[in-house]
Amino acid sequence: MEQRKLIDLTDSGLFNSIRNDDKVAYKVLYDRYWSRLYMYAYNVLKDKDLCEDVVQEIFVNIWIRRHEIEVTNPASYLFQAVKYSIFNHIRNSKYKRQLLEKMNESFQESDVSKEIEFLEFNSKVEDVISKLPEQRKKIFHLSRNENLSNKEIADKLGLSIQTVKNQISKTLQTLRNAFKNR
Repeated sequence: MEQRKLIDLTDSGLFNSIRNDDKVAYKVLYDRYWSRLYMYAYNVLKDKDLCEDVVQEIFVNIWIRRHEIEVTNPASYLFQAVKYSIFNHIRNSKYKRQLLEKMNESFQESDVSKEIEFLEFNSKVEDVISKLPEQRKKIFHLSRNENLSNKEIADKLGLSIQTVKNQISKTLQTLRNAFKNR
């Protein structure tokens, strides 16, 4: 599967592809999460090199254990893996006490649960978007992810501006309906 199509996959779809030794899916997952995981680690450790090591270690382990990993919520799995990796680094650190105090402040349960809730929400949005017709998905991606105007999208895809507006409106309505019972 080429990278363009993999970018449209949900995180679960990427993990399934990775389980089947798909290196491109692995790269897409890496690109999708590396900076967020790095920032999550940096908020606790405040050490660029160590944060890079922590995040790299997570992705290396994913590839090594790709045939064993069973993940129901990939985003939650990745952030929990970073959290546990940070705990392990701190446990082995000569600055254990100072880092543990910083970590206790940073990992307040409400913050972690809010992050997980946000990631679950994003995962559901990705899931809903992935089920849209191809043209609506493309229009919504150009609008929301690439921040193109309706006119730019219309010009790029050879559509009328009204068609672009209608497609975005339908997509937003689909998302509202998906979260109505939430």
